[in-house]
Amino acid sequence: MAELSVADLEEQLKTMRVRNDLHGEFLTLRSLGFALQKNRQFTKASACLIKTLKLAKDNPNARDLALVHAGLGCVYWEMAQLKKAVTHFHSALEVQKEFQDAPGRAGLLFLMGMSCWRKCQWDEGLAYFSQVQALRPIDLPAGMNASEEDGDYSFLWEAVERGVATLQNRVHLGREQKDTLKILQPLFAMIPLYLFTARKNEIEPLLQEAALLARQLQKKDIEEAIPRLQTLIARE
Repeated sequence: MAELSVADLEEQLKTMRVRNDLHGEFLTLRSLGFALQKNRQFTKASACLIKTLKLAKDNPNARDLALVHAGLGCVYWEMAQLKKAVTHFHSALEVQKEFQDAPGRAGLLFLMGMSCWRKCQWDEGLAYFSQVQALRPIDLPAGMNASEEDGDYSFLWEAVERGVATLQNRVHLGREQKDTLKILQPLFAMIPLYLFTARKNEIEPLLQEAALLARQLQKKDIEEAIPRLQTLIARE
């Protein structure tokens, strides 16, 4: 079934509110938040999902609550507001303890790991990635291609795909500017993203270039993290 547009969802939301259909309002608000996120309207998406979260808390259902926390955390993650993102990811993971949802847990743990990666917390990130490996096939495509496997949490991997595109653009910009640091940072960040989005066969050149650039820039932390990352990759 075709997804509704933002305009259609806004009209549907009005209808649900006129009918005083709280469950319908919740579902429509949640869909609207995800649609706005897809359009990269992150501020509007976060405002929408904050309202959705309030409805979820007023009418507690563990699966709904976990999904909204995950969605709001994902929006903050794309906005690079990592502290807020991690808070909501933690909340979603706590609620998920009430039921089994391996695909949802894998997506959340991966974004927790990437949040650590963004902060140069390599060991913490690798620990999360190891947990993801135990829950989700490493060669499963992300984004819409994974929707059947990842169910309600496919939006997490769609955000990951947008993250891949953003980092690829940053690497390209760094190359144009001949700025070694601006190449290394997004390049090294791409490697875990590639690992969990069916791009494993593209990783080796990235690792080699990252190692070379890290040596040139004397980034000892990255030099030391690369062998541990290679160990993770070799497990598959």
